[in-house]
Amino acid sequence: MRKVQLLLGFMMLLYTQLWAQQRTITGKVIDGNGNPIPNASVIIKETNAGTSTQADGTYSITISSNAKTIVFTAVGMASTSFSIGNKGIINVSMEASDKNLSEVVVVGYGTQKKSTATSSIVKVGGDKLENKPLVSVDQMLQGAAAGLQSSASTGQPGANQPIRIRGIGSFTYGGAQPLYIVDGVQINSGDLANGNGVATSGTGSFNINPSTNVLATINANDIESISVLKDAAATSIYGSRGANGVIVITTKSGKQGKAQVRFDVEAGNSKAILPPDAGRPLRAADWLMLLKESYVNAGTAQADIDKNMHSFGDTSGIDTDWLGLVTRTGTQQQYNISATGGEGKIKYFLSGGYFKQEGTTIGTDLKRYTGNMKISYAITDKITTTTKISIGNVLQNSALASSGATGGGGYFGNPTYVALTLRPTQQAYNADGSININTGNNLGFPSHYNPMYIAAHDKRWLKAVQGLVNQSLEYKILAGLKFTSNMGLQYTTDEEYQFNNPYHGDASGSSGEGISYYTRNFLWDWTNQFDYHYDIIADKKFYIDLKAGYESIKNSFFQQKGDVTNFPNYDYYLSTNGATSTNGKVSGSDYTFQGYFSNAIFSYNDRYSLYGSFRRDASSRFSTSNRWGNFASVGAAWTVSNENLFEIVKPYVSYFKLRASYGNNGNAEIGNYTWRQQFGYTYNYNGVAGGTFNNIGNGNLTWEKNKQIDAGFDLGFFNNRLNVTFDYYKRTTKDAILNLNISRTSGFTGFIANVGDLENKGIELTINATPVQTKDFKWDINFNFTHNTNKVTKLPAGDQFNPQASNFYLREGNSIYSFYTRGWAGVDPNDGAAQWYTDSSRSATTKVRSQASQFLVGKSADPKYYGGLGNTFTYKNISLNFDFYYNYGNYFSESYAQYFLDGWQATRGKYALNLKRWQKAGDVTDVPKYVYGLTNTNSGSDRTLFKGDYIRLRNIQAMYRINSKTVLDKMHITALSVYVRGTNLWRKTYDKNLLNDPEQGILGLNQQQVLPTKSATIGLNITF
Repeated sequence: MRKVQLLLGFMMLLYTQLWAQQRTITGKVIDGNGNPIPNASVIIKETNAGTSTQADGTYSITISSNAKTIVFTAVGMASTSFSIGNKGIINVSMEASDKNLSEVVVVGYGTQKKSTATSSIVKVGGDKLENKPLVSVDQMLQGAAAGLQSSASTGQPGANQPIRIRGIGSFTYGGAQPLYIVDGVQINSGDLANGNGVATSGTGSFNINPSTNVLATINANDIESISVLKDAAATSIYGSRGANGVIVITTKSGKQGKAQVRFDVEAGNSKAILPPDAGRPLRAADWLMLLKESYVNAGTAQADIDKNMHSFGDTSGIDTDWLGLVTRTGTQQQYNISATGGEGKIKYFLSGGYFKQEGTTIGTDLKRYTGNMKISYAITDKITTTTKISIGNVLQNSALASSGATGGGGYFGNPTYVALTLRPTQQAYNADGSININTGNNLGFPSHYNPMYIAAHDKRWLKAVQGLVNQSLEYKILAGLKFTSNMGLQYTTDEEYQFNNPYHGDASGSSGEGISYYTRNFLWDWTNQFDYHYDIIADKKFYIDLKAGYESIKNSFFQQKGDVTNFPNYDYYLSTNGATSTNGKVSGSDYTFQGYFSNAIFSYNDRYSLYGSFRRDASSRFSTSNRWGNFASVGAAWTVSNENLFEIVKPYVSYFKLRASYGNNGNAEIGNYTWRQQFGYTYNYNGVAGGTFNNIGNGNLTWEKNKQIDAGFDLGFFNNRLNVTFDYYKRTTKDAILNLNISRTSGFTGFIANVGDLENKGIELTINATPVQTKDFKWDINFNFTHNTNKVTKLPAGDQFNPQASNFYLREGNSIYSFYTRGWAGVDPNDGAAQWYTDSSRSATTKVRSQASQFLVGKSADPKYYGGLGNTFTYKNISLNFDFYYNYGNYFSESYAQYFLDGWQATRGKYALNLKRWQKAGDVTDVPKYVYGLTNTNSGSDRTLFKGDYIRLRNIQAMYRINSKTVLDKMHITALSVYVRGTNLWRKTYDKNLLNDPEQGILGLNQQQVLPTKSATIGLNITF
């Protein structure tokens, strides 16, 4: 009994001692106006134990006896620390941080204080990307950064949206896109699927998916921030791949403190953005009136007119709204859940997401499933390891539309195209409700197909999977010296399948066709680097940061394709049911890069900063004699506002920094084996397998060289209530790749060589302001503006057509996207005849198109100005924000307008613009007399070039946040907000005859793509 008493006594003593060693600190965190700060981090410096504040700013944390310092941090606030001592309650008032001094930006292979940066970088926070009803980040970046052009060419869910940074830096379309980095990995980006208009040996060339996008597999809710690196000082460290800018995506990581679980849901619907009134298809009464008029104007006999009009349904009573049939109200929804936290040595972030978007054009939709895990573990005080695994799975169903950026979309099964082409007197459905596929008369479908049947019975899908895996190790060798090793993997698969039914459509002559593509890319990117920080004079903040590393990249590409015909019916659509195999091939290719990189940053007292970088790169895409390249940059910054003499103006001008940089980098975005002479065995010679040379090669081929100078300043006024950033840049591309023509007697028409030069120069302006700020109300404005001028400065043999599209003509001194065609001179008011200018002087006209020469008409697809404007109004816990995007100074081509204008092809559907046609002498109009079969009036001139100027309300959102701790506690949650959002709800255009939405991609070519969309959604965010 005595032993038991002693044991109990010892346990009570031990418990008392432990209780004495551990205690609880409580308190409240507020801002300078007395408002609570939710989600502020509260960390014990000695143990890394932590928690976060509640919605009302309160916190509670248990500390051990060795806890001495407590640290408070919050977004937008200056970090604050206190000695704990014997205190049991610690209340904190945090001051807003000087963003220019405290903000950290992601740069090449690391981070850097914005105050010491010498380069041009724009940071987009993850909060600007969350829960938007858009599939991929390239869409979300439109208008987010000066110097970044993002332009959609299709409304297809999951489509790739091209981005250009500071203009067009290459004569090749793919060679002008930026490099994407995700958590340190240089990923394959863009459209990795390959079933885009690739010829098969079956019924011809088919387009499986008009556009796919590997970025669509990434959930924007998992992104912490995006850094857009624009000038040479920011991009040269990426050497041979940084010429066209770099977009660095950093995903979310765990944070010290108690676990937080967040759930987001958003749902709503979307509708197609229909063409302007002039571009709408005519309904039956107007179409029949014009058809009859065309016959009369052509001198057709009355009996033939009556016969033809009856054939085309003048008494049928049919009036089909094809545009209404091929578009619909689509639903969309997304659900995201995440958990983040950390204690002691471990931090974690876990998430899962589901996104579903039903397209507004029949046959289009997308589903996406994502999962993400990032765990950091401090093995010792010196060694930390981080593991990140991200998986994205996309199922995309597509319409039969244009193949890629330049491919035509005039497919007879393309719903967008046939909505214009089909006559309103063609009947979509039979009397019994079945879909009409009768080909025996003009009320049926003797040529073009019924899109309702194609959408119901054809298949056109993509199943895409992307896995991104990172394993990193950080070792703090000495004070200021650390080593980091990061192995990144990107694994993508694209399974594409197209089934054309055997009864109606492209494969009716071959009893159906099934085309399959399987494409796989496996990339690994291994980086090893040393970082060293040395304080030369610590109390003067005079230090140097050094970085040196090695990177190795390899990608392996594999593709398998097959084609079969002769299917039993449309229910058995998989290719295994086809009786005849017409194509089956496997191909593959690899590329590798390796590089040594380094940089150095000198900074003195946050006043003077110097930067330099150097990289030596090699790529398998060039011959051994040209495999290596050297790339370097220098930069300097002077923070004038940190000078003592500047104190006198500090009440008005709170921040002023001057920046300048110069450097070079390269572009290696060419085919993996383009430089090699190639011999292929894919040829049939009299029924026997044969081979021939299929690429002449060029062993002297080397990098496209990009040199860039940048000068700018950052200004803050009135305690940084008004911030202005300005940049001037000049970017020159030397040794750009172009085709060099040679004699056809060689067996080839030409070969590519480094023979061209380009120049882009311009200005960028960004303004962020808070015009009004009181205790309860705040108004924030953000604005950015870009003016870029692109011109060709060197060509190998004079003027030539642009290799990207024959719509453009290359001439020194002009934009790379200068339109080359005839000059439209309007309509003669006396007789309604079309007129053209005879030459570029525009001094004489002709009514015979063949007598009019083609010339550069002074119109370009390259915009002169573009940017964004956003406003946010916050009153207590209610906020309203709206974002506009604007684009001016460019033109786009209506590539298929010839079929829907004037009397040529009069038995097709027609634009409403034709109602403005000339009818009698004296009529002043730009639409000629409507004559059946009249050719040449509707194509081959700048009549079908339209202004690409527009302003679009890109986003509008109203949100309500519940801040009452009493309410939140009753609901057992820590934060709750609800919102409504509208996307693309309003548009202003500036061309009275506009036939389509003016946003038509980088190239400005309307190829009858899927119509763009607008949406309205409602969402809910809950944090536990």
